[in-house]
Amino acid sequence: MANEIIIVEGKSDSQKLKKIYGENLITFETNGLGIDDKKLNSIKELSKKNKIIIFTDPDGPGKKIRETIIEFLDVDVFNAFVSKQDIDKNSKKIGLAEASEEAIKKALDNLITYNKKNISISWDEYVKNDFYIKANRIIIANHFNLSEDMSSKSLFKWLNWMNLKVKDIEKIIGE
Repeated sequence: MANEIIIVEGKSDSQKLKKIYGENLITFETNGLGIDDKKLNSIKELSKKNKIIIFTDPDGPGKKIRETIIEFLDVDVFNAFVSKQDIDKNSKKIGLAEASEEAIKKALDNLITYNKKNISISWDEYVKNDFYIKANRIIIANHFNLSEDMSSKSLFKWLNWMNLKVKDIEKIIGE
């Protein structure tokens, strides 16, 4: 994972990834929602020479951190996702550190590129094709290991960031 920096929420996430991939893996810890302008500017500086991979927890704060970073950067951002189902059932936390090694490897092998400049579908297309309906949102969310609780507005934004076209989304729903 040369020239890659994985953005995680905390120390235990970094430790888990380094246990799997070795101590040479480079992570950047946001310290949860404590991500501030200084950290965002550091990430922006790192993005000039490195591939940025966001790998946050599959919960509300993780989603917020991911959106904050994507909105701040002007480059393609790579995203790794684990789902809540990938978390150890005996854990009280819903974090990356509690995910299985297999789920982490799968997530990092299946990165999704986001770019905030992408506009691949319009709101009219989104509504006309019933992508906003909860049942369809759940199918789409599960396909990408996103939260099933994601709002219609957020999903619309994220689908654009992924540069998905109507036919791509229809294919996902039809699977």
